[in-house]
Amino acid sequence: MGLLTRFKSSLTYPIAATLVLVTVVPVALAGWLFASYNREHLTTVEKLYLNRQAVSLASEVDHFFSSRSTYLASTARALAVSSPDDVASFESFLEEMANEAGPSFAYLQILNREGEGSYVYDPQLGTEEVRLLTDRVRSTQDAALIGDPEPEFRLENPQDRSPWAILVFPLQTPDGTAWGSLAGVLDFANFERTFVDSTYTGLFVSVIDDGGQVILSSSPSLRGESLTGSPLVRDFLTRPMALTSTYTNPLNPDVGEVLGSAAPVTNLGWGVLLERPTAMAFAPIRIMQLRTLMVSAVAGLVALGLGFILSRRLIGPLRQLADISSEISEGKLSVRSDVQGDDEIAQLGRNFNHMAENIESLVRKLKHALRQNQELFLETIRTLAAAIDAKDPYTKGHSERVSAYSMAIARHLGLGFDEIFHVRIAAILHDVGKLGIRDGILNKPGGLTDEEYEIMRRHPGIGAQIMTPISKLKSIIPGIRNHHETWDGRGYPDKLKGEQIPMVARIIGVADTFDAMTTNRPYQKAMPLSHVTAKMKAMAGTRFDPEVVVAFSAAVDAGDIMPPEPWSEGDGLASHQEVS
Repeated sequence: MGLLTRFKSSLTYPIAATLVLVTVVPVALAGWLFASYNREHLTTVEKLYLNRQAVSLASEVDHFFSSRSTYLASTARALAVSSPDDVASFESFLEEMANEAGPSFAYLQILNREGEGSYVYDPQLGTEEVRLLTDRVRSTQDAALIGDPEPEFRLENPQDRSPWAILVFPLQTPDGTAWGSLAGVLDFANFERTFVDSTYTGLFVSVIDDGGQVILSSSPSLRGESLTGSPLVRDFLTRPMALTSTYTNPLNPDVGEVLGSAAPVTNLGWGVLLERPTAMAFAPIRIMQLRTLMVSAVAGLVALGLGFILSRRLIGPLRQLADISSEISEGKLSVRSDVQGDDEIAQLGRNFNHMAENIESLVRKLKHALRQNQELFLETIRTLAAAIDAKDPYTKGHSERVSAYSMAIARHLGLGFDEIFHVRIAAILHDVGKLGIRDGILNKPGGLTDEEYEIMRRHPGIGAQIMTPISKLKSIIPGIRNHHETWDGRGYPDKLKGEQIPMVARIIGVADTFDAMTTNRPYQKAMPLSHVTAKMKAMAGTRFDPEVVVAFSAAVDAGDIMPPEPWSEGDGLASHQEVS
């Protein structure tokens, strides 16, 4: 074969071109997937970042208030042991407190019960503001002097400025008598100014009370406004926990959709709300998506061109192999490829045929082994059932008959193959617990004593215990343990009722009773089939599941359930199994 001929029969060049195709397309796809992943990742990161900022700011608000409140509380405890007669001397002490606390307190005051005392205030406050604070502190002092050791708290929202938090602590002697009060007015102005620093650039920041009203804000004009129109705020007021969502800003619809996050200020019952327009928050994501789309579009055009060139050479044989693969996947293991030639695809076809032959051979061997294993398993189960029946020669074949009846009922109930198989095995072994019952009780002619009856009632539980160590038979244990439960809940051992009873147990219960009523025992005669079916129908809704009884009747009518031998006329007596 000449060099040119070998080149023409070879797929080296098409494969090389295909590699280009499968390189460009995956790169474009990988780029898109990467962009999608990054979009989700960056969205999650942005939400987490905003949420953490909200939680951090809430912690700052809480710390700002708690630390100052604790400072006042500790100072009040120290002042409580001082003389209430010299309150005027506390002015220097208050000035020292103001200097130590920095700009946090706009106003500090010590008063005795007679309203005498000292106060200091921020020099930047106007006369009217000082008068207002003095009045508010005095009006709050009365509650503090009642004797409650807890501080009195009041929030003031003056017009055109940040709010004040008024805290009044009682000054109590060791015997609990309040002789005066220490008042401090927290000024949130300096704290509010932090909302517009570099940490929160591009964010709308609001602190709301427990009613959704704005207390502090990066936009002072929003103070006093209600944010209950925000779905995030409504959710937060219902569930005061860290929340994040996107929505339209109710107070400024022109902003459009925003990404918002809320977090609780624990000790105050307030909340912190951070908002950022989604156009700003997700701008990097959109840029990344656009670039990825452009790269993917170019890669797609290249791939399309290469695919058009290669399709005539590759698509036919490969489609044939694909069709054959589909047929094999559907179970048609005898199909083979007829791809001809000397190139790599032809070699692939031959290898494919060889693989199909090996698969077909392997499947045959596996099916044979499966049949052998199933037969071995069933023979083992039948042997165990025969051992059970051997305990009572008068019930020989009982387990096999109950299994056959149960499978017939299961088929008429429309159960699947696996479910019917489990019913079959559970029915064969339903009386395995009788291996633990004395022969004298099992084979006793006539009725059982109360004590013997209670012993007989133990066999379902004993059977479940016997089967429990066998993990492969775990699914059949409910059929063994609960086949004597009744629809009305009067059965045993667990007093299950209605649909609480596993379906497999309901089926076996019907089949077991039917066999007990249609076979001769030393203490009973077999009942006529017509009498038995009528009696079984009469017990639907009390002893048996009505649906199972309907399936049982259908199986009898179809001839799928027949007694083992001709029966004698007459009602006969019920068996131990039926009455139990």
